[in-house]
Amino acid sequence: MPATQEPQLRDEVLHFGDLDQLVGILSPGCHAETAARPGVILLNAGVLHRVGPHRLHVRLARTLAMAGFTTLRLDLGGIGDSVSASAATTFRETAVADTRTAMTRLAERHGLRSFVVSGLCAGADNALATALADDRVRGIAVIDPPTYATRAAKLRLVKTRIAEEGPLDALKWGLGVARRVSRERLGRGRSAATEPEAEGRETPPLATYAAQMLQVRARGAAIFAVFSGAHRERYNHADQIFEVIPALRGQIARAYFPEANHTFTELAAQSALVTAVTGWCVREFR
Repeated sequence: MPATQEPQLRDEVLHFGDLDQLVGILSPGCHAETAARPGVILLNAGVLHRVGPHRLHVRLARTLAMAGFTTLRLDLGGIGDSVSASAATTFRETAVADTRTAMTRLAERHGLRSFVVSGLCAGADNALATALADDRVRGIAVIDPPTYATRAAKLRLVKTRIAEEGPLDALKWGLGVARRVSRERLGRGRSAATEPEAEGRETPPLATYAAQMLQVRARGAAIFAVFSGAHRERYNHADQIFEVIPALRGQIARAYFPEANHTFTELAAQSALVTAVTGWCVREFR
């Protein structure tokens, strides 16, 4: 499929929730086995509209539908066209409540019994939180979930710098990084495990995140972890997730796109991501 071409489908606008306050766009599955497959719910990337960064969710939803997965592009309460009406006290709690409401609506009106929940950045965090709260989630595809620096990753980054810029410039860069890290630790009193990421997102302690991922796997839900090349020492190797959480090796699928930025801006990167997520869904939920 050319990078700019999208499958042609008849999308549907859905309103749901007690006050019809939530809005989503449904791409019905186009396959004989659609009814037996889980539905897919795509969550907002941060506070971006349901179309996703650079229309990523539109392309992904329609490709998944062509592969046989009924897919909902959801606006959580307070984002896009959805109104916030949840009594939850935090954004995470509201996101989980709204996603569960969407699952119930799709079960009642479209006969879907289980779901794959996917999201990028904060959407990945909300997907994991929903899987922890609701057994109807059979799988999660988390795109740029929390990342953690490792000693091996730092060494890989230094080697790359030396190869690209020479040893002297690499040394200057390394000293600058060390000074910055020291200032941040003194100023904030935080360890590297809880260092905030870009866009104001805060990474949970590694022990907490590892326990959550393993809990989702322990109940049989599938996990696909996808990483862009935007993380420097926090993620710069396809298998870094297993360096960080060794118990996940052999338990989850993973993909790494070193040339992609955080929002998969370029069409080639988008196409690769859409292909990877769709392929995982087809393999995992035949």
